[in-house]
Amino acid sequence: MGERAAEIGAEGLTGRLTEVALGYQRVLEGNPRHAEALVGMSLVALASGQIGAAVQMAEAGVAAAPGMGAAWVALGQALKSDGRLEAAEAAYAGAIRLDGMNALARLGLGELRMAAGRAEEAAREFELALERDPVLAPAHLELGNALALLGRNEEALGRYERALGLRARLPEGEYAAGFVLERLGRVDEAETRYRRALTLRPDFAAGWVSLGNLLREQGRAVWAAAALKRAVELRPDMIAGWVNLAILERERKRPEEAEKCLRRALELNPEQVETLLAWAQLCAAERDVEGAREWLRRVLALDAENAEAVNLEGILLHTERRFDEALEVFDRAEGLGSKAAASNKGNSLLDMGRMEEALAAHERAVEGDPGHAGTKYNLALTRLRLGEWERGWQDYEARWRFREVHRVPRVFDKPRWRGDELEGRRVLLHAEQGLGDTIQFCRYATLVAARGGRAILEVQEPVERLMGSLGVVRAGLAETARLGGERPEFDLECPLMSLPAVFGTTVETVPWLGAYLGAEAGTASEKRRQFPSMAPGLRVGVAWAGNPRYKADKLRSVNVTRLLPLLRLVGINWIALQKGQAAGQLADLPEDVFVRDGSSGDRDLAETASLVATLDLVITTDTCIAHLAGAMGKPAWILLPHLGDWRWMQEQETTPWYPTVRLLRQKTPGDWDGLVKRVGGELKRLQRKPDLIHP
Repeated sequence: MGERAAEIGAEGLTGRLTEVALGYQRVLEGNPRHAEALVGMSLVALASGQIGAAVQMAEAGVAAAPGMGAAWVALGQALKSDGRLEAAEAAYAGAIRLDGMNALARLGLGELRMAAGRAEEAAREFELALERDPVLAPAHLELGNALALLGRNEEALGRYERALGLRARLPEGEYAAGFVLERLGRVDEAETRYRRALTLRPDFAAGWVSLGNLLREQGRAVWAAAALKRAVELRPDMIAGWVNLAILERERKRPEEAEKCLRRALELNPEQVETLLAWAQLCAAERDVEGAREWLRRVLALDAENAEAVNLEGILLHTERRFDEALEVFDRAEGLGSKAAASNKGNSLLDMGRMEEALAAHERAVEGDPGHAGTKYNLALTRLRLGEWERGWQDYEARWRFREVHRVPRVFDKPRWRGDELEGRRVLLHAEQGLGDTIQFCRYATLVAARGGRAILEVQEPVERLMGSLGVVRAGLAETARLGGERPEFDLECPLMSLPAVFGTTVETVPWLGAYLGAEAGTASEKRRQFPSMAPGLRVGVAWAGNPRYKADKLRSVNVTRLLPLLRLVGINWIALQKGQAAGQLADLPEDVFVRDGSSGDRDLAETASLVATLDLVITTDTCIAHLAGAMGKPAWILLPHLGDWRWMQEQETTPWYPTVRLLRQKTPGDWDGLVKRVGGELKRLQRKPDLIHP
């Protein structure tokens, strides 16, 4: 059959097996020891899944013609398919003894090396195969796979392109090209390749899994689910399909559906490490630390050096605030190859107050995995926290690729504004995160107008009316629009929180020309009549809880009863500015404490601003009320946890964002009582010297 017998037999015989088999049978009826016919029958049997018969025929071929290299190669292929890898290697070696450069034998040996995880040795075998036969497409494909395992993605892509140049309709080549393109961050091209592979082979289950994962990473959950469900329909026995579908359901906040998928995977193999690890991750996401630990114990019993399992162990220790132990575990995970461990270590170091070490850890994480959005995002927050704003704002753009911040990033058909002169063009400045963020960064609309543009502030409904108090809006140089509503025409777009990067904002150049938001005319007087002072003394607004959906809300928010030592102080008219469900906590206050509910029924923050305008001071945890008071130029004290949000930087009592704001931090993690006691002392001092209230 010649040198290409094995290659032709693997693919070229499919679809015409009966015809070919009958031809070989006729030859063997005349000569039962016809070596080429025996080899051919071996390949036919292999192509039709009759592995035992393939081995038997190949052995007969070798016995009939021990000097025929193709017979040894056919035997190697059959034995490899039978799982007899040592015997397969010996068969390939038999072919190489006859011809040291036998391309198909070198290809087979390379595949065995790959199966054993010896990618460098495999690559050398594939290179030898190509020295003999430069147009051997499977050798280019397999060399690409070896190079990809070695992290040499650009070279791997080149090999896949060579394979596809030789065989244009090669689904494995398109799939592999998509895989390395995704690694290289070229996700649009990767998606195209995955879809091309699936067009060529619609039943390519692994291709559906990879496409589903890519779509999941892009936040296209509905399409990702369709792809992954197609994978498990095609291959119900494919554990990777069920596990990845479970991960998607977990991220969609559907834990029961995730559990169903993991149970299917567990039924297929109760000791599959990936399944057990996915269970642990699901428990961790549901804040079931003990459940996560139990699954982790099973993972580590099977694979004590599983890098991602060890990394998750560190995360659980961090969650329990056992930071010293977490650091040791993250070091071990990093040593085992976890790319996320260095960044997680940085987060633990931050919580321990070891800022410079945390920065170094985050920098190392980005160096080790420059394409990972989460590590870049963590580095950005650390740099911003430490005042390294020039680099921090640029790194902060990674949030758009980090699904924990933006699960489904908004897509526009207009270009992003990067800071060039605008010459009358209209720029959509769109809100992206919380109400406080919108209040903090809407000030940049004035700078956009100064560049010759007309800003369109697209903001959340609760702050839309408030934005009307911006000077640039009142002057007719900017306008407002409701997020999710009808959008005016625009020429360019820019997220509000990207504007500091556009303008190169540093600690010294934060835009502040005085209060930039305020109450509508006349409404403050109405609020004063509605909430008059009940006794002589300071009028103080208070808020204690932010958005409960925020990941770190438990660290920044408290129950109102935690503030009782303040609320019992004589000579203060307390007015609650609290929003949402937490406002109901006022009912839990004892009868001797009087705090009026001033804001829970407000229709928006413009109405709240009218009340804030009547106050002498605002005391709040890190909420949108803090930003509202600061933007109005109202004296405000923000009560912060030991490790506050990045925007408040570190250890400072002032902030360049709001000169009338004072930052009061916990001395030790979780010490709200100590902080409240300190604030009480400051309030008593203020009562003695009210002139101190104005910064």
